[in-house]
Amino acid sequence: MGHNTLLIRDTGAAAPRPENLIAAVLVERGGSLTLDVCGQQMPVPGLLTTHPALRRHLNQRVFVAIRPEHLHDASLGLPPDAARTASVLHGTVRGVRSDGLGRLLDVEVADATGWVRAPRLAARVDPRCTAEAGDAVMLAVDLRHLRVFAATGDPL
Repeated sequence: MGHNTLLIRDTGAAAPRPENLIAAVLVERGGSLTLDVCGQQMPVPGLLTTHPALRRHLNQRVFVAIRPEHLHDASLGLPPDAARTASVLHGTVRGVRSDGLGRLLDVEVADATGWVRAPRLAARVDPRCTAEAGDAVMLAVDLRHLRVFAATGDPL
């Protein structure tokens, strides 16, 4: 019995969902902030005004976190409250499952660089989403819920 074991109990829909955590580089272009995620340029307007400490991390690696329920299938449109505060990431669906509240997509972010292993994101999307494994998908990221961390793990 020299093994360490971690038991995780699935308590259904009420269970807290882990955040997606992906590496990005913070870049300022023309006075606006952009996150470079695997070579994809994801504009994040207004982020410097709400998080002025980010200026010290320009052109550096940061980590961004977003919960699965704050990612949307962009082809279906966005909830009205998220339409103005969303940016899009492209990826490929690697797996799909239904959980009663929606569909959970396992999405591999498209990697334009080829330098790093492409991150995977869990996205809880509307049940009307028809994406299946192997399909290309555009995930709209609700930027109001994006959390940014320094490479050290400290919140910004």
